[in-house]
Amino acid sequence: MKTIRKIFGIFLLALRASLRTKTVFALLLLMVTSVFLLPAVVKGDGTPQGDCHILVLYTLGFSFALLCLSTLWAACALFAAEIDNQLIQLSAVKPVCAFEFWLGRWFALLLLNAIALFAVYSAVYLQLRWKQRQPGWRESVQLVNRSVVHPLLPTPQEEAQEAYELLAKQKELPQGLSKAQILRVLTTKAQERYTIVNPGESISWRFQLPRPIATNELITIRLRFDTEYSTRTQVTGVCRIASDVLDAPMVEVPLDDFSLQEIEFDLSCQAFHLKHDLSGINLFFTHTGNPAKASALMLRFRKDVVVLTQGGSFEANLLRSALVHWSVLALLAAFGLTLSACFSLPVAVFSSTILLLLVMIGTSVTEVVSVEEEKEWLKKPGILVSRGVSAIAHHALRIDPLESVINGERIEDQAVGEALAWNVLLSPACFAFLGILILRRRELASGD
Repeated sequence: MKTIRKIFGIFLLALRASLRTKTVFALLLLMVTSVFLLPAVVKGDGTPQGDCHILVLYTLGFSFALLCLSTLWAACALFAAEIDNQLIQLSAVKPVCAFEFWLGRWFALLLLNAIALFAVYSAVYLQLRWKQRQPGWRESVQLVNRSVVHPLLPTPQEEAQEAYELLAKQKELPQGLSKAQILRVLTTKAQERYTIVNPGESISWRFQLPRPIATNELITIRLRFDTEYSTRTQVTGVCRIASDVLDAPMVEVPLDDFSLQEIEFDLSCQAFHLKHDLSGINLFFTHTGNPAKASALMLRFRKDVVVLTQGGSFEANLLRSALVHWSVLALLAAFGLTLSACFSLPVAVFSSTILLLLVMIGTSVTEVVSVEEEKEWLKKPGILVSRGVSAIAHHALRIDPLESVINGERIEDQAVGEALAWNVLLSPACFAFLGILILRRRELASGD
């Protein structure tokens, strides 16, 4: 109980210190202003969908980026500024241990970030609801939340392992590369692999729905595709949908508008004439185009063919997005506090900014690097650093919540739980352990 009171005391002191500087109010004012200014300054394609994309992706994305930088820099200053000015002894008094000192200030940053995110998300949501009253918006922009169901397929890792074994059996493995390097390349190719459907050919997928769908509900089938040379020629096809029940009737939907390279249609579960809820479906697609004129379709089965089901309210999905963003800010706050305990203020701010940039570009570097570039010794250090930073930040930045919100796709509870567990519990615990050890040594050094 005494420990909780000490942590709460440090929490209040840090909160009052932040409010006295008026920096928090200035940051909130800047973010709320950007939320209302960016949609007016940045012009889209003139459609309600384009304006909605700008309102969600640009304004929330910009505000979140601003919060990331301000959180990191503020955390870097909490310990480093006092240590540099030899004022740490006034804060870290004898009855308060380093653990309570670190945790109290981290909690203060968590609360400030929660307030800032609430203000920004609320401003964006109110704008969305206000725009929904304008003519054309309600028909063009649907604020929905749908669960995304992908077809049952082997994982990219399993497919890569199978391809590796086949290459090894045929003695066609690339020379000069380790097994890990080859599997990494094969896994990347499996994630983005296209399957070609020529005119007259058929393909099928099986979907296991996340929950039983009642007979009075709708499901949505979505196909995204590309054609040869990315031409936008009209392609015709037929979708046949059957439930997972044997001898159940099959629903046939003709498709003849592929000019936008994406087609989406709703289907009532009543069409299957089932006596119970729907738990799975089989989807068959036949390319009925003229072989002499029509182009082949290219689909990435892991991304382009999905079944959408009702996933809850739009507001709940927006809340999940805010929780994911808050978890990332919690991780940045813990990281900044540890750097603040380790280095002086200028060094901590510089180090945190460089590492943040490496995280942002690390994934891009690892995706575009070729096998030939891996062999060049001048590029190897940069590639290894980028891959290392990308691997460490993989769990923290595993999902892009804003893309899911704007596409009306449900952010699954499991993904939110993993983000909270990794960014709010596991990683901060490691940073806290390291920061507390160093903080104790620096306190002792200052005391001498």
